[in-house]
Amino acid sequence: MSDFWRRYLHPRLADVIEEFGYLEPTPVQERAIPRVLNGANVLITAPTGSGKTEAAMFPIISEILSEGLTGGVTAIYITPARALNRDVNVRLREIASRLGVTTAVRHGDTPESERRRQVREPPTILITTPETLQVILVMRSMRRALRNVRWVVVDELHELMNDERGAPNYP
Repeated sequence: MSDFWRRYLHPRLADVIEEFGYLEPTPVQERAIPRVLNGANVLITAPTGSGKTEAAMFPIISEILSEGLTGGVTAIYITPARALNRDVNVRLREIASRLGVTTAVRHGDTPESERRRQVREPPTILITTPETLQVILVMRSMRRALRNVRWVVVDELHELMNDERGAPNYP
């Protein structure tokens, strides 16, 4: 096991990620994780498959564990596509659930029964799309669930910047 994981991450998280085969951090993880843990706003750019999701989410999960954060959504992970939502959830859910951290996906096709459950029992980490986030931010029923949000991760930011989802292109 890498000393890096033990130096920076909650011991329970370090144990679990080792079980999942994360023996050494990638270069992007080595650079980003300390900065995220220090509370910096971080822009992570690296090639596909370099561990950007983990570079953002491992320190967040570590802080959730260290601070015992419960009782609502503490992190929102925004992806531009529902397929990416599912991929991120599958990757994070297994690790997070072993630590008592819940994850859930919310998008336009989320069944009503799941939406009601998310209001009653909000996940610790909510994975969503920009359009769905826009809807839930104004929902009275989600206000209690969202009052403790501390982290927002925007994945594939470049996909959102120059289309109708992002800032308009001004002449």
